[in-house]
Amino acid sequence: MTIAPRPTRRLALALGGASVAAFLAACSSEGGSGGGDEDILARVQENGTIRIGLEGTYRPYAFHDETGELVGFEKEIADAIAEGLGVTPEYIETEWDSLIAGLDVDRYDLVVNNVGITPEREEKYAFTEPYARSIGRIAVPEGSEVQTVEELEGKRSAQTATSNWAQQMEALGAEIVPVQGFAEAIELVIQGRADATANDIISFQTYQEEHPDAAFRLLDAELPTDVTVGAIMQKGQDALLGAVDEILDGMKSDGSLSAIYEEWVGQDITPEG
Repeated sequence: MTIAPRPTRRLALALGGASVAAFLAACSSEGGSGGGDEDILARVQENGTIRIGLEGTYRPYAFHDETGELVGFEKEIADAIAEGLGVTPEYIETEWDSLIAGLDVDRYDLVVNNVGITPEREEKYAFTEPYARSIGRIAVPEGSEVQTVEELEGKRSAQTATSNWAQQMEALGAEIVPVQGFAEAIELVIQGRADATANDIISFQTYQEEHPDAAFRLLDAELPTDVTVGAIMQKGQDALLGAVDEILDGMKSDGSLSAIYEEWVGQDITPEG
């Protein structure tokens, strides 16, 4: 894969250093609309650190390489958000099923972890503008007789229970087999202990690259609904939300977001619009 040179991102995230400082100062003075709740952006600026929740086990999103360093395309996006805010990122790794709930107890300020934007989540949490497109596919054991999504009714699908993939498979009539993450899900499919698992096409492609002999195949059809992914935070934090949106807009405009995807995924999954 040819890696395109990455545009410089040092506070040139289409805002410019002066614009970032001015924007953040304005947000800090306005505060959020959380009805008297603490202004998280002001706290982040005062502490000089932003706490970011992620799994840290999900290649190529965010994972530990052979040296133990946390790497991946979502980790780089999170780095850029922290840099745009002028603070240092602190990564807090958490299993998926308790990841979003960590916002409720103020365990971190922001989650950047392939979280699909859904109406149910938007009722309780605030999402930034989308930073990635997520194209869903379904894997079945190599020798499975299942050929179409219509044949999944009554089948057992290995999914993390609170994920949007579980919701989509339930809508297709599948019984959910709870797992801790993608690696466990695909292993159950390969072993024939689950009939299927749904996930992003990138996850399957990456697994196939690392395990070329893995005994599974993908159904031809995409899942009925494409999902967009955003960073997620507590509701009412309008100052933080606005600042992160400005940074993501800048990354789209200056090409740095596309460059991250080309490096890690080999294709641009930046959302349209």
